[in-house]
Amino acid sequence: MEKEELKKQIYNLIKEAAGKKKYKQMDVIKHFRNLGVADAETKEAIRELIDSGQLIYTYMGGSYIELGTKLEEFEKKIME
Repeated sequence: MEKEELKKQIYNLIKEAAGKKKYKQMDVIKHFRNLGVADAETKEAIRELIDSGQLIYTYMGGSYIELGTKLEEFEKKIME
């Protein structure tokens, strides 16, 4: 799978689950492993999405991957 397509699918997976389910990094890796994608490719795609700010890590008793817009909304609230 092309890297850009993989990044798009990871982003959409997290976006569709927003507010319903929180994904840990390993959950995402396992999901794409079942689709035949190598773990290293998935980790790299996640890292690029995190570095670009499209996704963020949050911590609530464990590290979860969420949409980057959630952080922006939080920052706006605390700055008011």
